[in-house]
Amino acid sequence: MLTKWVQYVRLSIDFRGFGRHFAAMNDTGPSPSRQDGILDAAFQAFAAYGYRRTSMDDIARAAGISRSALYLHFDNKEDIFRSLAGRHFDQMVRDMDAALRKPGQSLEQALYACFVAKDGKLVDAVLATPHGAELLDAGLSAAPDLVKTATARAAEVLGRWLDEIGLIPEFPSAQSLAETIIAALSGLKSAAHSIEDLRSGEAQLARLVARALR
Repeated sequence: MLTKWVQYVRLSIDFRGFGRHFAAMNDTGPSPSRQDGILDAAFQAFAAYGYRRTSMDDIARAAGISRSALYLHFDNKEDIFRSLAGRHFDQMVRDMDAALRKPGQSLEQALYACFVAKDGKLVDAVLATPHGAELLDAGLSAAPDLVKTATARAAEVLGRWLDEIGLIPEFPSAQSLAETIIAALSGLKSAAHSIEDLRSGEAQLARLVARALR
């Protein structure tokens, strides 16, 4: 009797595994473009309901797919949020480097453009939603390792640029100065109540650093 029960369980597991494989074939697999669409929809759901109240059903509905199809791409809500944060940070590093190296800019203009690029469109949208503070807190709790790595990457990008333009003797380490600036930007973001507050603070910081560098 026990042997038959074990065989039944094994058969059920095999069928479930086949079902997932068949569904994945029909869903054409986790393509980057499909996942990007899901992440875009997920952010809209997070912005509308907040991180805690958003369910996988909400995200699937926003993405126009079934809940089972959503699980083919992401394990759970935290996995989606981490993927959303990771995508944002990758784009952030590229945009910061491009902003600093745009020709024809003054030091102040380059720094301000870099600060805005560090925020990215995601931060703009977060600060524009009533759940902005919760989403920022969720990012720190759900992806602290990604935040730490992204902060270091941002400082590296800024540090390389500062090293290339040359520093006055009062700033012997470009990397150390870059880390200080990135920390100041994090403080501005935490204290900002709106995107206007953030931009005003970033403009002042860019002006202050540019004058010190000159």
